[in-house]
Amino acid sequence: MTASRYASWLAALVILAGILAFSLVLWLQFAQGEQPCSICVYQRLADLAVIVIVTMGFFWKGTVRQGLWILAALYALLGAALAGWQWHLTQMAADQIETCSSVQVFQSSPALGGLGNDLASTLSGHGSCALAGSKSLAGWPITHWSMVFFLGCAVLLLVAQWLSRRVQT
Repeated sequence: MTASRYASWLAALVILAGILAFSLVLWLQFAQGEQPCSICVYQRLADLAVIVIVTMGFFWKGTVRQGLWILAALYALLGAALAGWQWHLTQMAADQIETCSSVQVFQSSPALGGLGNDLASTLSGHGSCALAGSKSLAGWPITHWSMVFFLGCAVLLLVAQWLSRRVQT
C-alpha cells in the first residue's frame, strides 16, 4: 500500500469517526434526554466542519488537499480546546455557574415542518455548560471523550497530510 493510500485511509477514518461521534451525541440528546449546552453545540459544529472539510479534500489532490486537511486538523484542535474549556468549567465552577449563554444557530421554520424543529433543537444549546460536561458515558466524562476524539482526529489528519506530502516529494 502506498503512502498516498494510507493518507486516504486515515482521512476516511476521521470522517467515519466524526459521523459516529455526531450520531452518538444525537442519540444522547434525543434518546437519553441529555440536553446540549452552548459549548456542546460549538463542538458539534467543529465536528461537522471536520467531516465536511476532510470530505472536500477527497475531491482535490496535492497542495489543496493538504491545505484542507490541515484546516480540518485546526478545527479538530478547536473542538479539543472547547472540550478542555468545558472540562475546566466542570472541574472548577460546576457549583457556581447556573447557565452559560444560550446559542441558537438555526431557527426553526414552519416551512420545514418537524425537520426544521429537530435541526433547530440539535443546534441550540441550553442549560449549564459545567453540568453538561459532568455527564459520563461508559464511566468516563463526556468532555474527556470529546477531547480524545478531537485530538485523535487532529493527529490522524496531520499524519495523513504528512504522508500525502511525502508522496509529492
